[in-house]
Amino acid sequence: MIKTPEDFIVEELPLYEPARTGTHTFFAIRKRNLGTLEAINRIARDLQVHIRQFGYAGLKDKNAVTTQVLSVEGVSPERVLGIEQPDIEVLWAERHPHKLRVGHLRGNRFQITLRDISHDTLQLVESRMKRLATEGVPNRFGAQRFGNKNDSHLIGKALVKANWETVMRYMLTDDTLQVDAVARRLQRELARKPVEKVVMGIPHRLRKLYLSAYQAYLFNCILEKRIPDLDKLLEGDIAVKHDNGAPFLVTDAAVEQPRADAFEISPSGPIFGYKMRLPTGDALALETSLLADEGVRFEAFRKVVGIRLPGTRRPFRMPMQLHDVSETVNGAGVRLSFTLPAGGYATVVLEEIENNF
Repeated sequence: MIKTPEDFIVEELPLYEPARTGTHTFFAIRKRNLGTLEAINRIARDLQVHIRQFGYAGLKDKNAVTTQVLSVEGVSPERVLGIEQPDIEVLWAERHPHKLRVGHLRGNRFQITLRDISHDTLQLVESRMKRLATEGVPNRFGAQRFGNKNDSHLIGKALVKANWETVMRYMLTDDTLQVDAVARRLQRELARKPVEKVVMGIPHRLRKLYLSAYQAYLFNCILEKRIPDLDKLLEGDIAVKHDNGAPFLVTDAAVEQPRADAFEISPSGPIFGYKMRLPTGDALALETSLLADEGVRFEAFRKVVGIRLPGTRRPFRMPMQLHDVSETVNGAGVRLSFTLPAGGYATVVLEEIENNF
């Protein structure tokens, strides 16, 4: 239903404005048909600086037109404004004292055009979008979280289980541009180093990405087991307050359920890690059962390939602010305008609509 990058427009909503002083430069880019990491790689080559000097609040879709804020250390706003790259436009640049960190955003506003949808379907789409705005959207991680070949979580699992040969098998058959250069280097190193040493040579950002994908996969597994009752609290759940993200143990589900009905709180699932707050009762049994099926110990998340995984809780549903549902000018499609909180996937909203046709 989405045919061109212009059919999927994303605007990042920053958590704060740059202070206009400091050693880092915050800058906004508008990119087309380009992933965030690929855009950073291009900009880094243009500025002749290392990618470690860059920060971003979130990874944005490739097959889209997206606006997002990045940061770079030790480069003046004037140099950043001089960047000239295909499919990348620098909108503004200002100084700031600190690096931009993942999660430092309020949310994302989407304008999505669904093509080849009949006029009769408009009412159904509008009805479903209003229901999602009222009841919440399943907060699952979207398919793009798991890579172009849908195997990032499998690499992450192999890292957690210290199955180094499995990691290499996936890495050396990955055909994405980003990993190709890495794969060639790993192939050369395998001839003269132990496989574990070679795995540790995978760039930190990639290792972290794979581990995060596995955490996301496990969360999705738990979420699917709680569908369709994502708003229903269990005794022993860890609920999350939507206004500030604070988690708390549900000791009396009947008492807390009215707050869930009012969308003030939601039950949560695990982003497994050594600091993650554990539920009790049936909720805990569900999570420990999943890890047992995976053959993974909870303690394994303390430190993996040099990366600590503190973990957290993620609500099973997310609020959606609906702005508009309208027919396109030529009447051959539907345009959706809505805002999701940080970490929410618009593709999940589209899946919820498509599943009702």
